[in-house]
Amino acid sequence: MAYAGLIFDLDQTLVDTSIVADLRSQRRWPAVYPRIPETIIYPGILQLLTDLKTLKVPMVIVTSSPGTYCTRVLNHHKLPIDFQICYHDTANRKPHPEPMLKALSALKLKASDVIAVGDDPKDVASANDAKLFNIACTWGSAEPAQMANAGANLVCATVSELRQQLGQLLSLNL
Repeated sequence: MAYAGLIFDLDQTLVDTSIVADLRSQRRWPAVYPRIPETIIYPGILQLLTDLKTLKVPMVIVTSSPGTYCTRVLNHHKLPIDFQICYHDTANRKPHPEPMLKALSALKLKASDVIAVGDDPKDVASANDAKLFNIACTWGSAEPAQMANAGANLVCATVSELRQQLGQLLSLNL
């Protein structure tokens, strides 16, 4: 079966935001914002997202960070994402399935039509509870060994491996 939409985590999945991780964990957003230009998009991510956008695959970010932060990161890196579900958009955060279910609603797709991609065991748990096919990415994960055993349907160690898997799962020439 070919899937029709994608849900991505933001931090450490699409963008290496480790330089602001401590500030983010302390929720010191005014100190984080000026440092967003120091964050680095992972090699191959922008091209992958641009190609998916060109092929009209709807994409949504699900992040536990505030919307202002998410918007600033997406805009700074020019990531072509259709929707974002952020901290204040749901009563519950990952690993609860509510953010994933809200993303499905934004995409106007069923769980069986969507793939979730993330770097943290909470991403996998949230996706599994929402009944989504999900891919664990280890390139930015703080816990790569744990990700291999987190219960994801697939594990990708590189962006090129993710690209190949998404091409097959979406039945697209990526």
